Amino acid sequence: MTESQPEPRPSEEIFADLRSLATSDGAVHGISEIIFRDWVYTIDTQERTVVHDPEHRWSTSRLNKPELMLLLGLAVQSESDRTHTVLGDASVFMSEADRLLRELHDRVMIDVKSALPANLLEVENPLDVVGPMAREAIYYAAESFYLHQFPPLIRQRYRRDGDWLLRNKGISILPMIEIARFISDRINRQMSVVGHLRKSGTALNSGDLTNSLMIPLADLRRKFKGKADAFDRLFAIDVTATNLGFTDPFAMNESMICPIVRIGDFLYVPNQYRLFETLYESPFYWMLRDENYMEIAKTNRGTFLEATAAHILRSVFGPENVHENVTLYNGTKDKAGEIDILVTYGEFVLVVQAKSKRITMQARAGDKAALRRDFRDAIQAPYGQALTCARLIRKGATCVRPDGTKIEVRRVNRLFPMVVLSDHFPSITMLARSLLEREKEIAPVIWDLGVLDCAARLFPNPIDMIFYLKSRSDLYDQVMSESEHCFIGFHLTHKLALPDEFQGLAIDRDYAQPVDDFMMPFDVGVEGIRPKGILERFDVPIVTDLLRELRSKGPEIAAVVVDLYDFSSEMLRDMAAHITQLREEVAAGKALKAFSIPTTAGGLTYVVVDHLSEKSRAAASSIGRKHKYDTKSSHWYVIVDCIQTGNPIDELGCLVWEWQQDHEEQRLADQVSGLFRSSRNVIQVGDASKALAEKAKDASP
Repeated sequence: MTESQPEPRPSEEIFADLRSLATSDGAVHGISEIIFRDWVYTIDTQERTVVHDPEHRWSTSRLNKPELMLLLGLAVQSESDRTHTVLGDASVFMSEADRLLRELHDRVMIDVKSALPANLLEVENPLDVVGPMAREAIYYAAESFYLHQFPPLIRQRYRRDGDWLLRNKGISILPMIEIARFISDRINRQMSVVGHLRKSGTALNSGDLTNSLMIPLADLRRKFKGKADAFDRLFAIDVTATNLGFTDPFAMNESMICPIVRIGDFLYVPNQYRLFETLYESPFYWMLRDENYMEIAKTNRGTFLEATAAHILRSVFGPENVHENVTLYNGTKDKAGEIDILVTYGEFVLVVQAKSKRITMQARAGDKAALRRDFRDAIQAPYGQALTCARLIRKGATCVRPDGTKIEVRRVNRLFPMVVLSDHFPSITMLARSLLEREKEIAPVIWDLGVLDCAARLFPNPIDMIFYLKSRSDLYDQVMSESEHCFIGFHLTHKLALPDEFQGLAIDRDYAQPVDDFMMPFDVGVEGIRPKGILERFDVPIVTDLLRELRSKGPEIAAVVVDLYDFSSEMLRDMAAHITQLREEVAAGKALKAFSIPTTAGGLTYVVVDHLSEKSRAAASSIGRKHKYDTKSSHWYVIVDCIQTGNPIDELGCLVWEWQQDHEEQRLADQVSGLFRSSRNVIQVGDASKALAEKAKDASP
C-alpha cells in the first residue's frame, strides 16, 4: 500500500464502522440514494435498448447486490427509528459507504493473498489456491439471471407444491408472483416519476426517493386480501431491532432472505431483483425443513429442472432432437449409464446432466471443505456422469428412450458434456477452470437455467449454438472471464477465437454489454432486439449465400457449416475468390474444376461443373472420396455448383464413416489422381486454428 492508500484495517473494525453508518440518522434514505445512483437504468422503449453511460454502467465503484444488502441488513439492526424518521446528509452517507465498502474489499483481497501458499507453482491441491480466492470471487461475482427470467421459472419450479404451500404458509406460488409483480410495477412507476421530476429540475430530497420505494400494505390487503399478510410474513422484516445475528459480512443476512423492510404500515422495497430471486430460492428451503415432504420437494425440483432445460433446448434444436431420461446399454441387459437430456444434431451430441444443488453459506465464506463438497456435488459428479456417458456413446452404446425405442446416434461425433444447474453458482466460470477434474480434450459446459435461457435466445439457430459451444470448448483453458455473459458478448462482437500470437485472453465485464442490451429491456416488459453476431454481419459474396444455404440443410450438414465458420475472414474471402475463378474457367470451356479443403472435422470438396449429369455427380463424389481417404478423415463433404443454375448449392454429398485402411479405397484414390490433374499449396485457415490445411485443386484433363 502507498502512503495515500494505507493498508486496510481488520475486517471486524470495518464492519463495525459500517454498522455505525447504517444505523445512523437517515441511513435508510442514504441507502435509497445509493439505489437510485447504482441500480437505476433507463430503457428506451422505442429503441428497445438500455440507455446509460457505459463508464458508470461497468464501474467497479457501483455497489453490487451483496454490498447493498449488507447496508440494509445492518440498518435494520438499529434500536432507533431515526434511521428513517429523520433526514441525514445523503451525500456524506454515500461517500462514507463507498469508502468503507472499498476498504472491506481491499481487506478481503489482502486476506486472500496472505492465505495463499508461498509458491503457487508447487501447489498440488487446487483448493489450496482457489479456496482463499473463492470468498472474494463469490461475494463480488456477477449475476447470471435477469429479473424477467424469474417469474416463469418460479411458477414452474413450485407448481407441484401448491397444497403444501397453502397448508404451511397460507399462500401458493401464483399469488406470491402476482403480489411481487404488483409491488414491482407500482415501485417502477413511482421511481419513473421521481426520475422525470429530477430530469426536469425539480428539487427532491432523499426522503422523496425513499417514498418512491414504498407501497402501503393496505393497498396489498385491498387487492389480495389475506394473501397479502401471508406474503408480508414470509418476505418482510421490521425496520428496527432485527437481523441481530448478522455480525460478519459473510454471515447469514436476514435481509437477503426477507428483502422487504416493514416500516409501520408501509413496505420498503430496495431491491426488486433480490425479491424475485428470493421467491425462486426460499420455498425449497421451507420444504426441506418438513421431514415428511423433503423427498417429494427434492423430486419436484429435479423434475422441474430437467423439464425446463429440455424445453429450452428444444427451442433451439427442435423437439425431434432432444430426448429426456435416456438409458445407455453397452451390449448387455444391464444399464451402462443414464442421461437426463440427450441432444443429437447431426454429428454433434450434447450430454446434459441436470443438478439442483446450490452453493452453501459456508462455501460462500471461503470454507475449503464446504467449497470442495459443494463443487463435487453440484459440478464434479454430474460432469463425471456426463463424461462417462459421452465415452459410452463414442464407443457405440445404445441410447434408449423411456418407452423402449432406440435413438439413432452417429458413432462418429463431437461431444459436449453439459451440466445444467437450477440455481446461480457464483463465479463458476472461474472456479471450474481451477477445480474441475476433467478430460483435457473434452471441455465442460456448466450453465444455470438463466444462462441456458439467455444463450438459447441469443443463439436460436442450432448451428450458431453449436459453433459457440465449440469455440468456447476449444479455448476453455486459454480464455477466462468472471461470467458466461462476457464470453457470449465477446463471441457476438468479435467471434471467440485466439490468434496464434496470443497465449491467453481475459475478457472484461463490459463485453457483456450486447447481452445486457438485449436481455434487460425484457425486465421492464419491452422486447429486446437480438444482436446480430459477427458471423451474421459478415458479408462475402458467394460464401455468404453458400453458408446461408448450408444452414438450411438441417442436422446432416451441420458439421461443415461449423467448420467453415471457424475459418478466418481472410480465408473465406480467398475461398470466394477461388470459387469465382473456378466458375470462370468452367464457363470458358472446362467441364469440371474443384478444390478441397481439410477442416477441423474432416474436409470439404467444392466442385464446379458446366452441367449436372450422372457423370459429373460421380466425378464430384470420387474427388471427395479420394481426399477423405488420403487425409484419413471420418467426415468429408462434397458441394456441387452448376454454373447453369445460379444456385449456391446444386448437389450436396455427405461422406461420413470412420476411416479404415482399405486397398480398394486406395486403388480408387489412385485412379482419381490419374484422371484429374492436381496441385497443392499450404495455407493457414481459421483465426484460432493451430493446424495447417491443404488446398488441392482438381481439374478435368
